[in-house]
Amino acid sequence: MATLELLSPAEHSQLKIIRGAYQDPSFAVNLTTVMTSELALLAHEYPIFFYKSARSGQFQLAALLGFASGQNLFLSDGKWTARQVPLDIQRRPFQLHVPDDLATKSGHLAIDPHSPQFSTTHGEALYNQDNSPTPALLHYQSLFSHLLSASEHTRSVLATLVEHDLLEGVELNVALDKGNITLSDLYAVNVKNLNALTGDALKACHDQGVLQVCHLVMSSGSHLEMMIERANAQNTASK
Repeated sequence: MATLELLSPAEHSQLKIIRGAYQDPSFAVNLTTVMTSELALLAHEYPIFFYKSARSGQFQLAALLGFASGQNLFLSDGKWTARQVPLDIQRRPFQLHVPDDLATKSGHLAIDPHSPQFSTTHGEALYNQDNSPTPALLHYQSLFSHLLSASEHTRSVLATLVEHDLLEGVELNVALDKGNITLSDLYAVNVKNLNALTGDALKACHDQGVLQVCHLVMSSGSHLEMMIERANAQNTASK
């Protein structure tokens, strides 16, 4: 289990971050959260679905990365094999510790100093000699700043989707060379209800960018075939 520590120059001045290699266990996920601000790019490479967070009970946007828990078909020998990397992947191995009284407005970065993404001998330093953050650390701080601000619009869009009953549960049946896999607990756009929108509801969904989100999510399903090909190729290579 990871042991998280709040990042500070007093404790971690000697740590370096290894960027461009994806070795931390947190990268081995088959689903990663997506913000509406990055959806237009990610929908060109990943199947996008909705899921309900077990922690909050709220709906989230997510990119499907694999068909089994811990399976990431976009990782190969520690390299990311797609052009666009989701922000939730880019920010790892850092996590955000948010005190309850601050809600989602700000927080402190936390790390597992034993992660293979950190080293004291190679990589990019996190702190300068005067304990100020280096460009590498500023990059991650900027990522979290964007994620926090983008999450507000994402939550608003998801709330509108729920309000107008535009989500429906789906069961994904995937036929692989080694056998069939069924994925449940995913949600897709309810096309019937989307097409039935009229009047104020239609205008509200248009003005809030909900219609664009729906169309991007619907079009992203074409990437499932590519993922099946990746899964079959990985299974063949492992034999």
